[in-house]
Amino acid sequence: MNLIGQVRNFIRSEEGSLSVLISALFLVVLTLSIGIIDITDSYLAKRELTQLGEDALLVASHSLDENRYYLRTTSEIFGNSNRVPLDCQVASAKFASEVSSHNLRGNVIVVSGWNCINDQITASISSSIQALVIFPIISQINGGRVDVSATIGATSELSS
Repeated sequence: MNLIGQVRNFIRSEEGSLSVLISALFLVVLTLSIGIIDITDSYLAKRELTQLGEDALLVASHSLDENRYYLRTTSEIFGNSNRVPLDCQVASAKFASEVSSHNLRGNVIVVSGWNCINDQITASISSSIQALVIFPIISQINGGRVDVSATIGATSELSS
């Protein structure tokens, strides 16, 4: 038999082809599993950050502007704007204080945005956590850290 015939027979032979396929599929499933674990950890970190932000915003949303509260006219009390007026400066200080007293998995939480208009508060907070699974190529880009951010909003309570 010549060399071409031997190569042709080797290619047509099905010995060992299943083990190569199983090995390749195992590597694909392993890589996907590691990726899913990393994405899930990032999602849980975002939920933790959102919960911390909601707790801090709840404290901040109880900052009453007493001057505006007691000087409201009858039309404001019984009209459409029946929310308790907020003191935005006090609310901002309370929010920053609450956020700085907590951390996300040992990492600092930063207030990246604050907006207080018409007794409605919107805040953005962010943090950077260590990735659960460190991929060599990606860790060279981001240092093995994952940036997590959340935007939270609240309005003051309805006055009675």
